[in-house]
Amino acid sequence: MNPNLLFLQIEIFFERLQRGDYDHPLLLAMALENLANQAWNEVDTVYREY
Repeated sequence: MNPNLLFLQIEIFFERLQRGDYDHPLLLAMALENLANQAWNEVDTVYREY
């Protein structure tokens, strides 16, 4: 995954959070889990290159 894409998705998440799109704790937890998984995938990709 492209690191710029991950940062864009974080920005989109933050915008949705500010708008109140995550009005249920489960929706917020699912969105955070998705971002965390993508971040770990990016870490794996970076360390695979070295």
